[in-house]
Amino acid sequence: MRSISTRDIEPAESRPGRAEGELRNGYRPRLTTLERSREIRETAARFIASQGLWRFSMLALARHLNCLLPTLCYYYKKREELIADIAFRHIDHLRIRTDLAMAEVTDEKPDAAVNAFAREYLLAALAEPDFHRLMLRYPGLAGPDGGRTFVAYHEALRAGLEQRLMACAPGLAGQPGTANALSHAMLDMLDGASAWMRPYGLVKPVTYAAMIAAWVLQQAR
Repeated sequence: MRSISTRDIEPAESRPGRAEGELRNGYRPRLTTLERSREIRETAARFIASQGLWRFSMLALARHLNCLLPTLCYYYKKREELIADIAFRHIDHLRIRTDLAMAEVTDEKPDAAVNAFAREYLLAALAEPDFHRLMLRYPGLAGPDGGRTFVAYHEALRAGLEQRLMACAPGLAGQPGTANALSHAMLDMLDGASAWMRPYGLVKPVTYAAMIAAWVLQQAR
């Protein structure tokens, strides 16, 4: 029997190759861990906002995400861990954003920094309303350490505002209770506005934030 050589095999039709970096049709890149955890947090916050916290469970969220429960638990072991991560990340984002806004103020008037705080806080709350609502509810949920860590996060945010208020009204230096109350009042008013205000409604967030800042500054003096 004659052996088969390469001359007996017809060459296959040449196929055009994909350019380097080009994806095949229907291909969806796998999400990175960071992107996936962000997707989970956003979906969980929307779920809680629409269905209520008492209906929220890891199994319900897995069904909502169309994934297996063990896959979801790879990122978050239990629902308390996920809720805490949402609350802590959001309040830390508020602190960083307001700190940067106050640091970037070039106006020599101290009032400008307080106005910048109010503006950035309200805009950040309106940009991620589901995250913000869940953050506001978190103190009543008593986290894994009784809420002490969350209180520390909130205190760092409030303390930055209080320092700016005292710079605007030096008389507050001898009235720590008043400075503390005014900083809490300003945060409460901004949180209240975030509940009913719409980013593109009749009332402009920037204008309303400036009104809140002006009222607090008036009380400080």
